[in-house]
Amino acid sequence: MNNLVVKRSQIIEAKISGTPATNKRYFFTDIPQLSRLNIVIYGLEAFTTTQLAVSPQSGSNVVGTSTGITLTLRDQSKTEKVYQMPYYTLIRSNNSGLVVLFTPMTINLTDCFIQLVSTSGINANEVACFNLYYDFV
Repeated sequence: MNNLVVKRSQIIEAKISGTPATNKRYFFTDIPQLSRLNIVIYGLEAFTTTQLAVSPQSGSNVVGTSTGITLTLRDQSKTEKVYQMPYYTLIRSNNSGLVVLFTPMTINLTDCFIQLVSTSGINANEVACFNLYYDFV
């Protein structure tokens, strides 16, 4: 059973600009209320078109695959707190409906990124879309 208590949540996205390329870093788009260095993340979930066809953040199409994408979360000193976590792992339907929870950590959202390890099934200008569970310090 998932007993996640949601303090705050926000849809965030990393846009795959141009032709998808492996090992290229696609950073999260800036969201003014989250760009400060005082957000503490405690949970995260990812979406494909099966769960969310279009991102409410930008109106862009969400990626159609959950394979071939990894996530890296970094703090204000660019220390990698989560390094190359598979996107597939973050999708609730792949985890018995559970949100991936973290020991609360402060991150700098605009220094966090996704990388493609395969471009199969990924198109230009799609977004990797997440729901970030967070609070302010």
